[in-house]
Amino acid sequence: MRRALGSGLASTLTLVCVLAASGCLSPIAMHRAVVEYDRTTSQVEAELLLLNIARARHYRPVHFTAVSSVAATFDFRVDAGIAGGFGRATDSSERPLNLSYSTSVAENPTVTIVPISGEEFTKRVLRPLEESHFEFLYHQGFDISMLLRLMGRGVLLETEKGRTVHLNQPGRKQEFMEFRRRLLHLAGLDHARQLYVESVTYEEAFPVALDRALAPVEVVAALDKGYRWTMPTKDRAQTLVRKAGGRIAITNYELRWLGNEERRRLHEELQRYPADHIFVDIRPGFPGGDYPMRGVIQLRSFNAIIGFVARGIAEEPGFHVDPDPRSGPVARNPDHILDIEESSDEPSDAEFSVPFEGRHYSIRKYPISGGMTPSWNQEAFSVLSNLFQMTVTDVTNVKTPIISIPKG
Repeated sequence: MRRALGSGLASTLTLVCVLAASGCLSPIAMHRAVVEYDRTTSQVEAELLLLNIARARHYRPVHFTAVSSVAATFDFRVDAGIAGGFGRATDSSERPLNLSYSTSVAENPTVTIVPISGEEFTKRVLRPLEESHFEFLYHQGFDISMLLRLMGRGVLLETEKGRTVHLNQPGRKQEFMEFRRRLLHLAGLDHARQLYVESVTYEEAFPVALDRALAPVEVVAALDKGYRWTMPTKDRAQTLVRKAGGRIAITNYELRWLGNEERRRLHEELQRYPADHIFVDIRPGFPGGDYPMRGVIQLRSFNAIIGFVARGIAEEPGFHVDPDPRSGPVARNPDHILDIEESSDEPSDAEFSVPFEGRHYSIRKYPISGGMTPSWNQEAFSVLSNLFQMTVTDVTNVKTPIISIPKG
């Protein structure tokens, strides 16, 4: 009897352990599912970019979709039981206790895919990018030459002889070389910490005649709207001041060195350009000023960037351009902005690869070890991915057919 009780106690403890282990099963399964969904979504977006580059390579229409949501439910079940009894059997052996248990996990995900089309496609894919996209990525630490080689359609310069335009198209060799030299000059200044990308702001003053002191609530209300009050003097009445402006400028001097009136005039000059133009002012008398540059860099649409990268595969590949002798040293200056490999077979060391029209389009892996940093190619593809995220990810209100795919 004592051995039977001992055996029963061991079986009971085993059952408790099984039930406790099954309690840990749900968070483990959910953790793995979340990580795998994230990994898969990221892989899909990268391959979608490559697929559209391949489509543009063959002059096919591009098409974008976005995963707007992944809804997954998990059903965790545990069945356990004990069969047997106490006492002696007829053969004088102890009656055993039989332990039975089972666990199961059922996953039921539904993935919602939204095609980007119609007005949303026009607004997010065909419309030129804006200076705010460039500013955001620049302040994330990306190479300014890399950003503008991808995003820039060309540079329009104001010279003593008039306006000159240099397009970012390898097929226009001389224009392309001058465009690259201008960007390399900016990259050299940036490498030397002598380049500034700032908003042009100035102060607007509104003299106010008051016959009484301001109440605290009035002061607070003005501050909430971006205004501030200046104290009256014998030469000036009490004044309401606010900051205005906000357009972006790339300069070789700090904007705060300019007076308020000069910054106001500069703001008015920038207002003549649309939001897809970035103002550049490299002035004589400041670092890099012996190679002056005053004008604007016009930005492409995301669709035009895809086409530019696609033509660079074979039709209009980039080529080496040396910096102007007046420019400082630059850290990196590759021939191609983004190397997409076109091959009959999929490379074994491809980071991302998609088949299209009997060919494979790939980006090869780059080893990140031994103190090495990601290659230009990897970083440029990351910029392209970020631009994709910044243009097509807001799909919650898209008025297009939504495809929901439940797991079969």
